[in-house]
Amino acid sequence: MNISGVGSRNTYIYNTRTGKLSSKDGQENEFVDYFNGDIAGDESDTLNGFDRARKADIENLFKTWTQFDRNLLNDPAKEEYEITTEFVDAVTSTVQVDGGKIFTRYNGGFFTYIDPSLLFQKDGPFLTHEHKGYDSSDNSVNIAVGDMFDLGNGYRLRVGVDEVYGEGCGHHNGENDEKLKALAWGLGALIRFAEGQWSAAMLEMSDKLTSGSGRSDMLGSTTPMLLELLQQLGVDTDREFILNGTKCEVRNGKIREAGSHWGAPRAVREEAVRKYEEEMLCPLSSRK
Repeated sequence: MNISGVGSRNTYIYNTRTGKLSSKDGQENEFVDYFNGDIAGDESDTLNGFDRARKADIENLFKTWTQFDRNLLNDPAKEEYEITTEFVDAVTSTVQVDGGKIFTRYNGGFFTYIDPSLLFQKDGPFLTHEHKGYDSSDNSVNIAVGDMFDLGNGYRLRVGVDEVYGEGCGHHNGENDEKLKALAWGLGALIRFAEGQWSAAMLEMSDKLTSGSGRSDMLGSTTPMLLELLQQLGVDTDREFILNGTKCEVRNGKIREAGSHWGAPRAVREEAVRKYEEEMLCPLSSRK
């Protein structure tokens, strides 16, 4: 039996009358014995956390999904079904019945490997130093250290090493100056989000600016201003776009990482998932 892990795809036969699994080729299979209760997980040096999760996925299919889909595993003309499982990545798995409908599970267990202080942001300098203009072939652009944006009203934004600076403050009026501060903070948050350092939720934090007196002024969301800035760079924000190497999309008026179901910053999330995968690969016998 191969060691289970990311990319593992396995097919079994499930008998609704006996409630037992069998291998598709009819050969002995340690996971089948484990699922059917013939052996305990800690009796094997081969079975690991992925096998335990696979067992839970199949059991969940039987116990939960059959309650929502009455047609599932309920054909009066048959009692055996083909069950296929796959680990897309360490935290995403699927179960498929007879090659048809796929049930997907997202496991948030990796969050235990995230330092709570890094759940929304990881500090550090900006990572993108290579300027890259708009590329229509993949709807992409880079916003890099050193870039300058003339806002056309006496104000401009300058991307520093670890902060976006609003320049021209005090030449017009207080409200415009405050909006410039909000936009500068928001653009910095957008860059850090695209670089995987900050959660997308941090983009909404630019709705608040704290003045020198400590008073927080609500200025409304800066997201429309950020979208307008991206559009002026050529980006079509009505479809998926790539910013600083990250695939993004606008969902419900908010900028999000395309295809992501998680709120934690990408760089932090990827490190936590790596640690989680290492733990999942440990044999069940080592968990006694």
